[in-house]
Amino acid sequence: MNKINEIGDQLWEGCILASIAHAIMVAHYPELANEHSWDDINYNVQNSSGGRGTITFHTNYVVGAFRNEDSERESNYTVALNYFNGAPQEVIDVAVNESLQYLLDDIHGSVAPVITTAFWGNKGGSNSNDNDEEFIKNGGFLIERQALNIEVAINEWIEDYYMTESQVSLLHSLFERKISNPNDKIMLTESEIKMIESDDEEGLKESKISFGELGIGWEL
Repeated sequence: MNKINEIGDQLWEGCILASIAHAIMVAHYPELANEHSWDDINYNVQNSSGGRGTITFHTNYVVGAFRNEDSERESNYTVALNYFNGAPQEVIDVAVNESLQYLLDDIHGSVAPVITTAFWGNKGGSNSNDNDEEFIKNGGFLIERQALNIEVAINEWIEDYYMTESQVSLLHSLFERKISNPNDKIMLTESEIKMIESDDEEGLKESKISFGELGIGWEL
């Protein structure tokens, strides 16, 4: 097993940040709606170019599995579990019951998870059967920005989405409120919804869905 960057709260915050930025800007780019989503404790990320992955923020462990369809690796259910060799049984259970359920595909007539790399860990650090280079190459590139220092990541999302001053202000406000009280319901006021600066009906619909997955509702 190889040690990769420390995992835990920082990665969760990075995924929350990515999702809030996405929820704001999908109102302008509804075609990107599939790229970030949450289902309870599972964060799903795609790049619309054959890369997809799921990170499960379980009580005791963070478990991530990824697929890069451009990878030279081939995977089926047995191989998928091999990426968790050496992991505690609880990690394997989380992978089987949560993370891998979002990476299912048809394998010779049978539905099974298809992945090309994985990791697991907790606040003390994380492990993978791949080294850093292999992990990034085979799917870990999907969370490179989520794993960055938060201030650096904020600047990268701002540049990537060409966010306006109003949108940046909303991003900062919602991010701080969400990480300060992660279980509290947050409601966007009418003035905050206007800070999204979109009148695209489809985009606003996708934005509302994305915010809802984060426990952020709209006051309308």
